[in-house]
Amino acid sequence: MARKNKTGRIFRYLFIFCFTSFTRYASVALLAALLQFPAFLSSCSKSDTPLKLPAQVRIRAQYPHSAEALDVFFFDTLGAQVLDAYQQIVCDSAGHLYALSGAGARHMVVLSGEKGHRERWMDLRTYGQLCKHTFHLENEDPASPLLAGEMDLEAGASRRADIVLRPRLSAVRIRSVSCDFSGRPYAGEAFFVNRLFLCYAGAECHPLGPGDAYPVSWLNPGLLDSMAVMQLRYPEMVLQEGCGSIGAERKAVDRSFYCYPHPDTRLVLEGDVGAVHCYYPIPLRNLRGGEVLELDITLRRMGSPHPDIPTESDVASLDAAILPWDTRPGEIIPF
Repeated sequence: MARKNKTGRIFRYLFIFCFTSFTRYASVALLAALLQFPAFLSSCSKSDTPLKLPAQVRIRAQYPHSAEALDVFFFDTLGAQVLDAYQQIVCDSAGHLYALSGAGARHMVVLSGEKGHRERWMDLRTYGQLCKHTFHLENEDPASPLLAGEMDLEAGASRRADIVLRPRLSAVRIRSVSCDFSGRPYAGEAFFVNRLFLCYAGAECHPLGPGDAYPVSWLNPGLLDSMAVMQLRYPEMVLQEGCGSIGAERKAVDRSFYCYPHPDTRLVLEGDVGAVHCYYPIPLRNLRGGEVLELDITLRRMGSPHPDIPTESDVASLDAAILPWDTRPGEIIPF
């Protein structure tokens, strides 16, 4: 008991000494970080090695929108990659980011956080556990997508980390559609679009580590499941009403859809060519998280009788462009 009390006094005196020393010279950012020092200590793995002051990490982050809060993790780089430190950073309007970690080499992970909600990480111990964390489409907002980023940091008492936080969400933007049925028995007919939706739309994904290549689950696997889609916070990410009659003259549509990407993801145009009800399931094999696939679509033949029956290669032609999700420059805040 005496040893425990002595250790507690050492921790307390060390924190008071650090705090009073830094109040003369440190910036507001570092002082705010030092106020998290007890939380930093409690998040570190226990050992019999002497206690050392945490190292400063200045973070220059680029991300495509203002974030309410970011969860920042530091893991050892060897063995089980045990959690060294965790902090939640509440971002101000300028996007100032700063954190504390141990001075050794670390693997840093930054995720979108929910302000004030840190309890989900109470049982986190290793990087492998964090790799099982899942992003859900039902929690996504296209205007403010969930973000993730990770990088290795070299050992040092004061370090700078340049990290890009990217959405795992991918966007499909239809710029325009036209029909060219020339030479067909139904030449001159228009295609009346009743609905637009995504098939095999990724609904869950692991944003970190080697598991981020494919989604964990899907919406609309082959057929439209409107009940499941309506459970989303923004159902229009996956399902939208049609855009009316499409003829030979190109029609500007400007519709955007969102999901976690998979090689089987398809954009489906459902509607009627004259009296024939048909579908145009367009493969989206170039979808990647954090990117926008922009399409100009030309329909050249009758569509498929079922949304899960692939159309032949000459049924539709695409002019496609891959664009980055909009990013804004980060800022370096020295302390």
